[in-house]
Parts: sequence; C-alpha cells; structure tokens
Amino acid sequence: MPNGEILMHQRLRLLAAASVTVIAAGALGACGVISDDHFKDDHSVSDRITSIRLDNKDGGVEIRGDSDTTKVSVHREVGYRGDKPDSPSFRVDDGVLVLAGCGDDCSIDYTVDVPAGLPVTGTTSNGAIDLSGVGAVQVGTSNGDVTVDGADGAVDLHTSNGRIKAKGLKGGGVKAKSSNGPVVIGTTAAQDVWVRTSNAPVTVTAAAGPYRVTAHTSNGSPHVSVPTDPKARYALDLGTSTGDITVKAP
Repeated sequence: MPNGEILMHQRLRLLAAASVTVIAAGALGACGVISDDHFKDDHSVSDRITSIRLDNKDGGVEIRGDSDTTKVSVHREVGYRGDKPDSPSFRVDDGVLVLAGCGDDCSIDYTVDVPAGLPVTGTTSNGAIDLSGVGAVQVGTSNGDVTVDGADGAVDLHTSNGRIKAKGLKGGGVKAKSSNGPVVIGTTAAQDVWVRTSNAPVTVTAAAGPYRVTAHTSNGSPHVSVPTDPKARYALDLGTSTGDITVKAP
C-alpha cells in the first residue's frame, strides 16, 4: 500500500476512536446511566437539617446555600430503564439530609436549596458536584467535575476524571486531588493548601501571605508570585506530573 494511503488509514482509525470516546463521554455526562425514561419532581423538607451527605451512585448534585432562606427544597431529575422508581430516594437521618440513589439502571440529578453554611460530605460515582454557600466540605466523585463557590470551613475534594475549581474558601485548610484534570483554588483567608493532579495545570490564588511554598511538576514550570518564607505559618504544597503550577495573590 502506498505511504499516502497508509497515512490516510491511520488518520481514519484515530478519528473513529475519538468519535467513540466523545459519544461515550456525552452519554455519561447527560445522565449517570443510559436511560429510556425520565421524570422530574420537587419536594419540601420540613425536618431541621444540620448537614448533607451524598450517597448517590449515578447522577450529579448541585447544592445552593442561601443566607436568606430557612427552607430546604429538593428538585430531582430521574432517568431510568424498566420500572419507574417510586421511592423518594432521599431521607433525613438525625438531622442529616441523605441524597441517595435509586438502584440499578437509574440515575438522579439533584438540585437542593438550603440555608447557608451547612457542611457537606459523601460521594457520587458518575456525576458532577457543584456546591455554593456551604460550610465544611468533604466530597468526591469518580467521573465528573467538582466545583465549590464559597465554603466556610475545611475543604477536601477529589475526582478521578474531572476538574476541580474552588473559590471563596474562608479557612480551615484545603485538600484537592484529581487524577486527570486541572485544579483551580482561590482562598479569601490564609490557610494550608495541598493539591495533586496528574495530567493538568494547577492554579492557586492565595490570600494574605507569606507562605511556605513547594511546587513540583515533571513536565512544566512553577510560577510563584506570592510572598514566601520558609518559617511561614501556612504551606502551599502543590504538585502535578504534567503542567504548569501558578501561585498568585488575589
């Protein structure tokens, strides 16, 4: 076969593989499972809520804390195959609002409105996590982005395949880990920040230095423009295998 035809066949194979990847990612991003039927519903929670726990295998979660609200409402978008799930899927255990799943061949995307400052913990396997106006956070997902906008307390975030973006972090320390995705962190108060990712850049906007800074990258460059001091109270410990590391002031 002539060289030109060989190159053309190689390109076609690469394009076909890329198309399959995009289709698979799109199917997962739209819903935790490929489903035949969908429905939406809304619920008001009358119990007093002191914290929130994620326990949802398939589906994304958005939690919106608001200092002007005293009520808790839960909006669900459910995709399923086979019998329609008839259970509410969420519950309250001793003041903890548990956002659970709906079984096999079923996924739930939650949107929850709550009073500001509630701590959030837990995981989902296939879906993004989007939090705003919350308290301390310890959450993770296997496939999806993790986003935090405003957190009053320690923050611990992880995802295997996705981006991490957190800003407005008020104190308590930050830990963020992604295997494949960029990490962007912004603090409004000085605190320890620990970040690891494998194949993407790291950007930290750190308030009120100085800091003890360590920045490790195998294929990239560190760019540090905050005051540094080896005896500083707080540390920025940042690492990636491939990508630049940028540390800057607000």
